Amino acid sequence: MEPYRLALCEDDPRERDNLTKLCRAFLDAQGIPGTLEVFPNTVELEEALEEALEEAPGRYDLLLLDIQMQGRTGMEFAKELRARGDPVRILFLTGAAEYALEGYEVGPIHFLLKPVDPKALEQVLLSDWKRHHQTKTVLFRNGNRQFPLGVEEILYMESLNRSLVVHTEDKAYSFPMTLAQGELLVPPGSFARCHNSFLVNLSKVEELSRTTVRLRGGAELPMGRKFAHDFQVALVRAINR
Repeated sequence: MEPYRLALCEDDPRERDNLTKLCRAFLDAQGIPGTLEVFPNTVELEEALEEALEEAPGRYDLLLLDIQMQGRTGMEFAKELRARGDPVRILFLTGAAEYALEGYEVGPIHFLLKPVDPKALEQVLLSDWKRHHQTKTVLFRNGNRQFPLGVEEILYMESLNRSLVVHTEDKAYSFPMTLAQGELLVPPGSFARCHNSFLVNLSKVEELSRTTVRLRGGAELPMGRKFAHDFQVALVRAINR
C-alpha cells in the first residue's frame, strides 16, 4: 500500500512541534503507513515541491497549511498552487475564523482553529485517508492470473496446506502465498488475526467469545489465547473509526 504523504507548513516553532507530534501519533495509532515532512515557511515547502516536480509529481497527498505566516502566507501559497493547477488537498490551520470564507475559493478539505484539538485533527485526517487513500480492492495473483477482490467481499483468510485461502460469502479462492503475505495486502486496521491460521475482516465480526469468533453469515473460527487481547483491541478500534 502506498504511504499517506503529509506535509506540514507552520512558522511558529511550538505549534509546529505540537502538530508534528499529533500527526505522527495519528499515523502510529491507526497503523497507517505514512510520511510527514515539516516546513517552517512556504519558501522551503515550494522548493521541496519543485525538486520533486519531474521525479515525483504529486509528492504530497495533503498539505497542512498555517494561514497566517510571516512573508507569504499559507492562503497566498494555496491560491498560487490552484492557479497553476495543482490539485493537492489542503487542510488550513488558523487562529482566526474570519479567514474561512476567503479560503473556500481554493477548495480546502477543512479548517481547524488553533490551538488544534487532537481529536478534531485525528477525525479530519482519518476521513481524508479513508476517502482518498484506503484500499478498496485487494489484488491477488495466481501465476499469470489476477483476482481483484473487494475488501468488503472478504470474510476471512486462512492458511491451509501451504496456501492462502480467501473466503467470501460465495466462494473460496486459493493462492500460493502465506497468511503474512496476505496480511500485507489489506488495509491497515481492517483485519486482525484471531488464530495463527486465520485473519479476520473486522467489519464481519458478529459475536466474540473467549474461544471463538462468529462472523456474519455463520462462519465460526477459533480464538487463540495469545491473539485474544490484540484482536479485541483491533476490533474496538475498527468499530470506533
